[in-house]
Amino acid sequence: MQRDNAVVAVFAVLTLALQGCGGGGGGSGSSTTAAAQMPPAEGAYYGTLSDGRQHYTLVLENGQLYALYGSTSNGIFGVSGFLQGNGSSSNGSYSASDVKDASASNPVLQSGSLSATYTAGSSFNGTLSEGSTSVTLTGTGLGAAIYNYSSPASLAAVSGTWNMTSLRGYPVTMNIAASGTFTATSSGCAFSGTVKPRSSGKNVLDVALTYGASPCILAGQSLSGIAISYALPNGQQQLAMTLLDQARVNSSAFVGIR
Repeated sequence: MQRDNAVVAVFAVLTLALQGCGGGGGGSGSSTTAAAQMPPAEGAYYGTLSDGRQHYTLVLENGQLYALYGSTSNGIFGVSGFLQGNGSSSNGSYSASDVKDASASNPVLQSGSLSATYTAGSSFNGTLSEGSTSVTLTGTGLGAAIYNYSSPASLAAVSGTWNMTSLRGYPVTMNIAASGTFTATSSGCAFSGTVKPRSSGKNVLDVALTYGASPCILAGQSLSGIAISYALPNGQQQLAMTLLDQARVNSSAFVGIR
């Protein structure tokens, strides 16, 4: 991952089929063996990276991983990038071979792979490899008092006006209606989209947006991803959105506090 600071908002879930093994023999008898399986890595985790930064990581019900990384100052988490990968878990091991790294310092997404061990909802520890560079991460389950992953997401909690900052430092004014539709402007660029509670019933919002015409850098392009909202120690609320286009070549991210 790249070093830098900017602001913005993370996290992912896996599905694991439980299976049993049965055997039978003729004549002399039969035996049945049930293979114990650990649940998938789904949940929210918080921890540190070996380069000194912090991360908030979500593993979603479908195996996707979203991780925000950055640093905390005066109780506010400043995001300098995010990871998105499509992975899978098996008996305490999680892997994603197609991780994309969107950094504030580099407009070009970096590709990598992630290998981790986990105890569902309690720990998530692994290594992110990008070419010849690798970063290790350690994480523990994120407390429900900060962010309760298991509670349903609420549109009412995020509706209204947000003064946000894009991953690369541009100011963004976003108005989210009670219905979940939103409009936004940033330095003359107008875009719009929707946020809606994820069908899993977890505390995650699905986001889709389409950029307007020039001067938008991604004029006419559509991106999708997730958003999360959580309480800060100072009593304020932080909203973070992370998005990629369908080809996973372009990215956007926004973070706001109110």
